[in-house]
Amino acid sequence: MEFNIEDWLQDFTKKLFDQFNSRIKFVGLQGSYKRGEANENSDVDIVIILDRLNFEDLVEYKKIVHSMPFYEKVCGFISGEKEIYNWPKHDLFQLVNDTIPLHGSLFHFIPALERADIVNSVKINSANLYHQMCHGYLFENKDMEVLYQGYKCAFFILQSIYYLKNSEYMGSKKELLMELDGEDKEILLVNINWNSLDIIGNTDFYFEKIINWAGMHI
Repeated sequence: MEFNIEDWLQDFTKKLFDQFNSRIKFVGLQGSYKRGEANENSDVDIVIILDRLNFEDLVEYKKIVHSMPFYEKVCGFISGEKEIYNWPKHDLFQLVNDTIPLHGSLFHFIPALERADIVNSVKINSANLYHQMCHGYLFENKDMEVLYQGYKCAFFILQSIYYLKNSEYMGSKKELLMELDGEDKEILLVNINWNSLDIIGNTDFYFEKIINWAGMHI
């Protein structure tokens, strides 16, 4: 069976509404399918906000996911309305900008973000990345998946950095790459060209590169 994201989303949202009905406040799509960058291995990143969220809701949601073809592709975010409103603001910038609505609007549940929230997003995510890369190099045997996730995370940080400088959100890697130069561009190029680079033969080089870059933005 061939995977068609539009047909899949239509079936999935129907099952969501059959189960939760008016309790659904928001359904959205984010990630590579939203950006038009998906490949056959890409996850389907779904964002769901319910009026409230309890464990029984998670049980029912899990049943819906596992009833779908290609259920192993599903990941994403689910929350109650109160929780998302009180979520740390630095963590909301990416959620708001990297999610397209399928039902409802995130702006009904999220307070207005200020420049300081985006500055904090860059600093906190860069600090987390710095720690993860140092830890991965030292204690996880220089694991390639850890390194890959690091360069993947750098893309989201770069989106926030660019927004702070230019007040414009670049929604795809291709768009962002055209606007970058220097070390920022080199970091994104590693992300984009990952499968064609000799990462295994140059592990130390790529760990050093991402660690130094992350440290610059803390």
